[in-house]
Amino acid sequence: MDYLEIEGKEQLARFGIPINESILLDGETIPEEIPFPCVLKGQILSGKRGKAGAVKVIHTREELLPTMKEIMAITINGQVMEGIIACGFLPIEEEYYLGMTLDVTNRAMVMLFTPYGGMDIEELAEAEPEKLLRFDCTGGFVEEEFLAAVARFDLAEERVAQLTRIAEKLATACFDLDATTIEINPLAVLKDGTLMAIDAKLSIDDNSLYRQGDYLILPRTAQVKSAQEIEAEKHDLTYIEVDPEGDIGTMAGGAGIGMATMDTIFHYGGRVNNFLDLGGGVTAEKTYQAMRILLENEQTNYILVNVFGGINNCADMAEGIARAYKELGISKAVVIKSRGFNQEEGWKIYQDLGFPQTKYGTTDEAVQTLMKLKEVQ
Repeated sequence: MDYLEIEGKEQLARFGIPINESILLDGETIPEEIPFPCVLKGQILSGKRGKAGAVKVIHTREELLPTMKEIMAITINGQVMEGIIACGFLPIEEEYYLGMTLDVTNRAMVMLFTPYGGMDIEELAEAEPEKLLRFDCTGGFVEEEFLAAVARFDLAEERVAQLTRIAEKLATACFDLDATTIEINPLAVLKDGTLMAIDAKLSIDDNSLYRQGDYLILPRTAQVKSAQEIEAEKHDLTYIEVDPEGDIGTMAGGAGIGMATMDTIFHYGGRVNNFLDLGGGVTAEKTYQAMRILLENEQTNYILVNVFGGINNCADMAEGIARAYKELGISKAVVIKSRGFNQEEGWKIYQDLGFPQTKYGTTDEAVQTLMKLKEVQ
């Protein structure tokens, strides 16, 4: 379960982490307590709000309603705005990042910290990993170990003391909330030297919701369907966007094998963009449309096909996949695991295309093949 900023910050405050006040705006009524200048922030279950124009500074009461309308009209990755909050404009000197997330590859809960926070933390982690501290908190937060790890950033003693107190509270919140991700970005350093969480991201394990409270503040509306979802519906395909920033597209011959494929990719540290299930009655035309949808998705660079020919014909499925690949001329790395009725004929088609195949192996082996391709490209 994913939560909006205002909901995440309320949980941070519950565990004693300092946050800035968020005033929820409703309709055309302008609360008297809104300070100016202030920051209007769209509440949406997607990142990159700033780049999309959903975070704006306004200086007068007259700007508020027109700016609210602009923000409410914005969609990001198929997500719509659930509401808008107003926050007072703060004297920010620096921006840190502090968060905890589940590392599925190593089966660990890790804390992440960098004094180089802001909007592009993902890019920082990829381009300059030495600037991002990874601190294992699987067994709980250990202050001495955290202090030793964060020393490499050479922060002032009082700053480190504040950071450590917040980090310990964040770890407590993470475990008590059954969170898979809890982030503060940015953790703002104000001019007076205090640290304050001015944004939050919170995701709670769905399997643990029964023992958590109702943390929703804003109701959820129906989300805008992506172009891929609309196309999939036309051809009786099940398509679900999993991670809009994931670079791996998947095609599976059944919901069970599709879930197993995604879980295995997650296990090896990959990011799955979508779940695409061919369903029953698979024909060459159906797999053609499925492959076309995956190839035309500009977000992905890799595709893993995991199908089984029981009542379906592996050769027919291969024919449709090959036709889409040749006609569209979009070059993406494709790994195939196809077994069952007419498998040899299907394998020959994939071999002619140069696709790496897992013929007699497991889904685990197919995913490892894909991840090795990612490493060398």
